[in-house]
Amino acid sequence: MTTAAPSKTTTKAVYRRPTCPECKQRFRTKSATAIYCTRQCKQLAASTKRRTARLAKANNSAFLYHLAYECERAGTLQILTGHTVDSLVALHDVYKLKLKGNQYGQTKDFEISHIVPVQGHAFIGLYHAENLVVAPTHLNRAHGTKYYGHGLSISRSSLVSKHAVAKGAPRKQTVERIITFLGPDVVADLVRVAKIQSTQRHALTAWLQDHLDPVVPEQRDYLDSLDGMTTQALRALKATLEGREGKGSFVVKTTTYTASDVFLLELERHSTYRPELAHVMNILRKRVAPFTSQHLSRINLNALEQQAVFDVLHGQPVEAIQNILDEYIARHTSVMDHGERIPAYAPIVFNVVSQPHSAAKPPVVVHKTFRSFADELDEHMGGVPLPVLQVHAAAYEAGPLPWE
Repeated sequence: MTTAAPSKTTTKAVYRRPTCPECKQRFRTKSATAIYCTRQCKQLAASTKRRTARLAKANNSAFLYHLAYECERAGTLQILTGHTVDSLVALHDVYKLKLKGNQYGQTKDFEISHIVPVQGHAFIGLYHAENLVVAPTHLNRAHGTKYYGHGLSISRSSLVSKHAVAKGAPRKQTVERIITFLGPDVVADLVRVAKIQSTQRHALTAWLQDHLDPVVPEQRDYLDSLDGMTTQALRALKATLEGREGKGSFVVKTTTYTASDVFLLELERHSTYRPELAHVMNILRKRVAPFTSQHLSRINLNALEQQAVFDVLHGQPVEAIQNILDEYIARHTSVMDHGERIPAYAPIVFNVVSQPHSAAKPPVVVHKTFRSFADELDEHMGGVPLPVLQVHAAAYEAGPLPWE
């Protein structure tokens, strides 16, 4: 009896011909879920998606709104000329230092000051970290439009009308123009590197950006600090603006920065652009350490010294404030004791009077400077090594005793 061989059934493959959304080309595939024609197209699509999400964050970030305010103040987008991802990250760090100094909107102690001013000169200062200094508000206001040197600028004659920003222009529109001016790829990389956030808090941030009035100084400070606030703080700020203060009132715990703290940080940062500023920073930090109490960790600059550091950060040469630095050194060189300085060390002098050998000779007064015992011993030994010296006991023997 023979067994019949099993029959072979052939299943014909089913092919699809979808269109790749990345390269727009049709492709043939057996997969029921394939969307992209190649791995390269899939990676490009993922990259585009990430870029779109980052640009959405930028569009709703307080940092870009801050740049929009500065462009409106200067009247042009061209104060952002020449920015790269690295320079924008450095600018974001300056912005964050100002927020920290002001305790995220709780105070108005510090402002971002220009080295080359944006008004009143043939040149307009760029909004770059190299041209900006975080400084005490009162010093910045008193400084006005003075210019001492250094910084970054462009000529007013090079300004182009298409980049002009009118006063009162919609802030969101200005943000979109800034992204176009800087380049979407550059802004997307900035969001990635600087970790600018607006996803979870998009609705809160958008609401606050629409309701905070930059013309009102207090609300302008809040607008500048949105990036650094927690979601809870954003909710509390919204409640405050809506008149619902209470349990969630707007309170942010922060570290207090003094003017001296901020000046030291700015000297350190600007020393990368002007190496001579490292000399000033080292003087202020070391405070001529040998005679200074080491437990005093914070430096406290007086008003004159603060003005000197402000001026040198704004372009004054170090030589122009050298007298202030000399006084600072003198003030911290000696240990202070009830307001009086302990004088520097001086050798101790003893008056040694030799006995006269005869009545005919008057006594001789010898002024002898005290030295260490080792120095005196070396002099009397005449340089003879110690093991060579011998002690002669006979010189110290007494006469015979009576009973001997």
